Parts: sequence; structure tokens; C-alpha cells
Amino acid sequence: MQKILSLAIFLLLVPGAMLLAQIPQKPVARQLPVRRVNGIVRDSLGRSIPAAAVRLTSSKDTLHVVTSEYGVFNFPAVRSESFTIEVQVMSYRPYRKKYFLNDTRSILVLPPVVMGSSLVQLKEVAVTTAKGPQERGDTTEFWAKDYIVRDYARLEDMLKKMEGFNTDANGQLSYRGKPISRALFNGAKYFDGDVAAAIKELPADIVERIQVIQDNESGTGRRLSASEASSQTLNVVTKADKSAGRMYQVNAEGGTQDRYRGGASARSIDGWKQWSLSASVNQEPLGIMNSEPIGAISGMNTSFSSMGGGGSGGMLKNASAQVHYGNTFGKLNFGADYSIHHLHSVSETEEFSEEFYKEGSLKRNTKRTTDNTITSHVMTLSGSASKGDFSMMTTATATMSHNENKNNSEVQQSGILENLQRMSLSTTTDMPSYNLYSLLTFFTSRKVHLNVTISSSSRATKGSGHDNTDTYGADITKPDSSLYLLQRQDNNTLFNAVDVALTHSWRNKLTFLLKVTPSINKSTDINYRDQVLPGQEVKRLNDLSNDNMLTGYRLPTSFTVTYDYHQKISVEVGGRYEINWQHMRLPLKELDLSTRTGAFLPAITVKYAPSSAGNLLASFNRDVNLPTLLQLNTKPYYVTPFDVVIGNKDLASGLVDNWRLRATYTLAKVGIFATGEVAYSQNYNSIGANRLVRIDTVTKTIRTETYYLNMKGGNNKNLGYSLSKNLPGMNTTLKLDGYWSWGKQLYFADGSLETTLQQNWNQSLMASFSPWKWLDIATALAYRADNNENSLQPGRPLYNNEFNALVKGAIFFPADIKLNVSARQNMLRASSFLGNQHPLVINANVEKRFLKKKDAIISFVVMDALQQHNNNMIAQTVTGYSNAVSSMKSRYFLLQLAWYPQQFTRSKSAKGARRGDGSFVR
Repeated sequence: MQKILSLAIFLLLVPGAMLLAQIPQKPVARQLPVRRVNGIVRDSLGRSIPAAAVRLTSSKDTLHVVTSEYGVFNFPAVRSESFTIEVQVMSYRPYRKKYFLNDTRSILVLPPVVMGSSLVQLKEVAVTTAKGPQERGDTTEFWAKDYIVRDYARLEDMLKKMEGFNTDANGQLSYRGKPISRALFNGAKYFDGDVAAAIKELPADIVERIQVIQDNESGTGRRLSASEASSQTLNVVTKADKSAGRMYQVNAEGGTQDRYRGGASARSIDGWKQWSLSASVNQEPLGIMNSEPIGAISGMNTSFSSMGGGGSGGMLKNASAQVHYGNTFGKLNFGADYSIHHLHSVSETEEFSEEFYKEGSLKRNTKRTTDNTITSHVMTLSGSASKGDFSMMTTATATMSHNENKNNSEVQQSGILENLQRMSLSTTTDMPSYNLYSLLTFFTSRKVHLNVTISSSSRATKGSGHDNTDTYGADITKPDSSLYLLQRQDNNTLFNAVDVALTHSWRNKLTFLLKVTPSINKSTDINYRDQVLPGQEVKRLNDLSNDNMLTGYRLPTSFTVTYDYHQKISVEVGGRYEINWQHMRLPLKELDLSTRTGAFLPAITVKYAPSSAGNLLASFNRDVNLPTLLQLNTKPYYVTPFDVVIGNKDLASGLVDNWRLRATYTLAKVGIFATGEVAYSQNYNSIGANRLVRIDTVTKTIRTETYYLNMKGGNNKNLGYSLSKNLPGMNTTLKLDGYWSWGKQLYFADGSLETTLQQNWNQSLMASFSPWKWLDIATALAYRADNNENSLQPGRPLYNNEFNALVKGAIFFPADIKLNVSARQNMLRASSFLGNQHPLVINANVEKRFLKKKDAIISFVVMDALQQHNNNMIAQTVTGYSNAVSSMKSRYFLLQLAWYPQQFTRSKSAKGARRGDGSFVR
């Protein structure tokens, strides 16, 4: 039976097997060596994102591309079917995902990459086609093609036409009233980051875009939250074929009043590959009011700042030399910079001042001469590297300065004290210091990333000298009293801190930020004073000597939550809790002081950004002002022999609430850029100084005793606005800026609470246009008012009102000859001096370009042709005012010669895709 069953099964299976054998087999799939990978990058609203940096990595590939104007990216030859895609684009969180796909398909189309918005601003990409400034996160961008400049124009000339930029006579560039601290060239630091050098050296015709980046306060990276304090960085993005250059400068200048200047420099820059050599020497008189330089050469000098312009007279000599080298090894960018500076100045100062006390006012007429010599050596090493999810940046600076100072002054006092004081001071000081800063970033492209910042610095001061004060009464041939002191100072301060910041993003909506910053600050200050008595007897003055050792520990911890709604609305809520402990020992005073304080400081920031054309930001935060241990010290501490500080052990911490509302918007249809800001701060439980005046009738001197008390009240209000408009058809730029600040400040005088009501106005209107090819005109109107009402001077409000009208013109003649003229009419009224001042300052120069490339200039300059620039320099304080008189010799002539050949070409790194900051993907 079993055999029959087996035979039946066999007969049934054989026909089926024969049938299957007749069906053709499917061929085995063949693995492809390469494949094409396509994809698209979009935002959360489905809009494509152009110029996003896309990176594909695998065991066989490392590829970079930039998305097209439609957000599409394409890798034509990918060797592995498993790879990781990373996307970075400005104002969005980094994207990172690993893909495991079929290796037999020749074309792989990835699902759309959706980028989540973020308050965290990356510097890699920013693309715009609209005219005027465009804001994207923490970066504002300007396209050079929207602004017309003349041939041979410098970057400085272009920035003057861009909305929100201003440059003062000293070359300090600011944006929206806030100074720009660093300069970048296609994403790499411009040599040592010198902003003044960048805007004066770089030609305008190589520029593609200008970016202003809101970095963190130290300028070493992006901000982690919208409420974090920021600094501003200028990034110059050049045209792709002008992304590397060599610049040379040779200049010489001679003029009246013993003026001379000479300098030479050679620079080469290609991303992080940089080298430079420069040297300069100059001599100029002091005490002449600053006036805007005129002519092309004035903006082309080898960039080393001088300390001229102060005082009432004198002479300054300054010599500098610098060498810089930077390069790239693999992923490491490094730089080394060494400079030496030698400055010798002999200055003269004449000043009228008045201070208000409870007992009355004290007027002073001060004449001072200072002979100061400073020699400093500065060495800086820097490096940065990134690999995958890790990046590192480190800067180390060492400085050695030697300072010799001699100061002689004569003070005629009247009011509550009638006398004449003659003082002399001579010191020699050595100041070695170092500063180390290192920023480590982990998991940069993931939802959780970690920032670790390490800071360390040390500064020492070691010096000695003498201090002599002679006080005269009616008979100025013999002093009524004398105080001759020998001084020795030895100070050393060491600071170390670690900043740990952990950020986590959840579902592209919520961001959590935790920051902990423990720090320690140790300071040792030894300042001994010995009195030299008649007969050369030396006596140690323990009461006037100070010897203290201070240690401070600080542990602030903050937690911030940010909610981002559809890239338009973000709300940031956070708080910071500070724990502080200070300990100070004063051996000479036989005193130990310690204090522990803690405070919770809330903060909230709301930002509404409907488009890249503008945004609205509102914020609130609370700050704490901690009392120092000297303010808590109840034993006398002599700052000077005539100024003693006595603290209050019961002082409480002061609190300040700050409110701010800021709006910016670009009206594209009418071409107007507008910004406005309102700010208010309120003081609670502030720490005030109570000044007591003690008149010594024997020595005929004033001794000020300062005590500290808590007081309630005091506030400050600020209102600012700016309007800009460009008319390209007429090559015209219009700017209107305004600032108004008013508030109440409190202080104590002999135990009574006094007030100072202050108001400050600043308004300016500027217009520049070129009606014909041979003419440039710029006009400006400015008004400034400072008003100060002090409760100790009833019926005598202080005021300082100033109106300025400026007209500048340039006429272009044939044969490359140009005439520049500027005229400034100043009208000044002030309560602190009689009469009105209205000088008319006229500056002019004629210059000619020559050589084949027109890169050499010879110029003749006259400054203050009518010699009227002798204004008083007025400063108002909470307790009084001061007027410093400038030199009467304000007219001078210059003969200048400069040659600055430059050549800009395509970068040697221009082989891969280009990021939005101008750098090339390697």
C-alpha cells in the first residue's frame, strides 16, 4: 500500500516539475557602481529653499553641493547606497539623516528635506534677491549691486550709502548705532579682524554682498538665544572671481606744525591663507579737535590708530610694526600675529570744571602737562577646526607693556575753598598679561548639541613712583602744606571660567537651553605709601597704604525655553539664578570680609518676523548689581590721600528691570528702510555713594569721604529711530536718524538724597547725490542737546546745545584730477561758558591719480583754512561739568603721496560649492 501511494505522488509531481522548468528564470539583479541622488530642500510651509549647503558622506563618498534657486540638489555620482545627508542654511536648524537605499537603482530620489526654523543663526548661507537690507535670523545682508559707487571707491564709500551704517572721523564703523567689532573676508577673519583696515583697504568693485552678523558677546560664534548679549561682525562677501587678493601700500605725508607720516604694507589673503607685513611711523600735534579726513589718501593710510586729538596741545610720536601669518592644514585653520608699538606723547591740557556739594560749589581751573611713553609687545595665536559634529576655536594672546609717566598739574580752586595746588606724579610700570579663550562645540548637526567655553586671563601691574602735592594760600612762593609720597604697587589678577551650554530641539518647535558658568576671580593688590618728611625721613603710612587679597566665586545658572511658530513668531522665556561668594582679607586693616548672595533674574523675549523684510522684537529682563567688598568694608580705604572710602556692611544688592521694543522693516515698493526702538529701565534698591566733604583748615585741602547706602528710584528712557532711502536712478541716498534719552539719577550728598534730571537729544539728516558725472555732493544737518538739572544747583540748569551743518563736494576734472571741499558750520550754546561759538571749518584738497593703473595719488591738503576750530570740549556729569579747551593752532597743510597696487583673482580653493558667507567647500 505504501509503494502504491509513493508511486501516485511521483506521477503527480513530475508534470508540475516539467512545467516549471519551461518557465524562464528572472535574472539576478546587478549591483551598480555609482548612482545619482536627487532631492529638494523645503521649509515647514512647503517653500523651496535656495542655496542651502548640502553634504553627503559615506564610507566611500564626501560630496558637497548647493541647492538651486528651486531648492533642488543633485549628486551625480554616489558610490555607496548607504549615506548621510546634512543640510545647513541660515535661520534653520541643521538637518542630519542617514539613508539606507537600494544599490541597484541608477537614480535615487529622496523624500523632501524639511528644515525647521531656529533662533540660532548659522553663518554658512544667506541668499536674497530683493533690494535693500534683508534680515535672516541674526544676519542682515546687503547686495552691492543695489548701491552705485564711483570708480576707485573703497568699501567705506559703499557702506556710507547702505542703510544703518555710519563711520566717524576716527574710522569707527557702526551699524544701527552699535559699533562693529570684527571684520571677516569671505567668512575668514580679515587678518587680525581690523574693521578700519578692511573698509579703507578693500575696493568696492570686488564686493558682492555685505553681511552684519549678531555674534555672541565675545564675537567667537553664534548666539544661542535671542536674549543673549551680542556683538556685531562685518563679513565682506566678494565676487567669486575676486575672492583672493594681494594688496600693497606705500604712503608718505609731510606738513606744517612738524607733521609727518610714513608707512608701507604688503598683504595677501585667500580665505584662511594670509600673510601681511606692515610698519608705520607718524608725528602730529595734540589738542586739535578731530575733523573728518578729506581726500582719497586719508582713507588709504596704513592702518594703525594713533592717540591724537586730545588735550589742549603737545606732540605725539608713534611707531608700529606688525607681522601676520595664517594658513590651513587639513581641517585646521591657524594664525599667528606679532606686533610692537612705541608711543611717546607730551600733552598739555587746560580745563575748567565745577562740582556741586551740599556746602556749595567748587570751581577748578586745571593746567596739566603729561609726558608718557608706552612700549608694548603683543603675540596672538589662534586656531579653529571642525570635523563632523565637532568644532573648536582657540585664541591665546600674550602682552608685555612698559609705561613711563610724568604728570605735573596746577589747580586754582575757588568757591568753598580758595587755594592753589601744584602736584607732580611720576610712575614706571610693567604690565605683563595673557588671555586664553577656547570654544568647543559638540553635536553641531543634531537635535542636542553642547557648547563648552574655557576662559583664562591674567594681568599683573608692578610699578613704583612718587606723588607730591603742595598747597598754597595767599603766598604762592611758600606752600602752606606739602605731602610727598613714595608709592609701590604690585597687583595681580587671575580669572578662570567655564561656560557649559546644552541645547535641545524638539519637533522643530521647542528649543531648551541650559547654561552653567562657574568662575573664580583672584586678585592681590599691594599699594604701599611712604611719606617723605623734611630731612628725608621716610615714614610708612599704614592708613594710606592698601594691601588686600580678594577671591570671588560665581555660579550663574540659566534655563531658557523657546517656542517657534511657523518661522514667524518665537517666544523665549527664561530665568537666571546667580550664586556669588566673595572673600577679602586686608592684613594692614586686620580685617576679613565675606559675603554670599543669590538672586533670580527672569527674562522673556517675543519676536515676530512675518518676512525677511522686517521684524518686531519685545523683551524684558532683570539685572542685579552686587555690592563689592570694598563697598561693604567698614574701615577707611584710601583711594588717594584726599579720597577715602568707607563701606556699609548692610548693603543689599541692587536690581534693574529693562524693557525694550524694537522694530525694523523695509518697504520694498517705496525703497525705505525703517527701524525704531523704545527702551525703559527702572532701578530698585540701587547702591548710591554718599559724599561728605571735609575741609582741612590747617592744610587748606579738601578730603572727600564716600559712604554707600541703598536708595530706591532712578530710571532711564530711550527712544531711537532711523529712516533710509536710496534712489538708484538719481544715485541718491537719504538718511534720517534720531535718538532721545531722558531720566532721573539719584545720589547722596552729606546724607541727603539728591537728583539729577538729564535729557539728551541727537537728530541728524543726511543726503548724498551725484547729479552729474563730474560732481558728488553730500549734505548733513545735525542737532545735539544735553540738559542737566541738579537739585544742588537750583536755578542753574546746565545745557549744551549744538547745531552743525555740513556740506561736502567733489569735482572731477579731466586728466584724473579731483577737488574735494568740505565746510562745517557749528553753532554752540552752553551754560558753562559765556557767549556763543560758531566756527566755520573749511577743509579742502586737490589730488591727481597717475601711473598706468591709476593706483598712485599725489595730494595737497589744507585743514581748517579759516583757523576757527577751537571749540571747548564739554562734558556733563551727575555732580557737575567740565570744559577742556582745544588748541588754537588748528590750521595746517599737508603734502601726501600714496601708491597702493592691488590684484584680486579667483581663490585657489574655488573648486567646490560656495557657501553663503563667501567661503568655498573643501
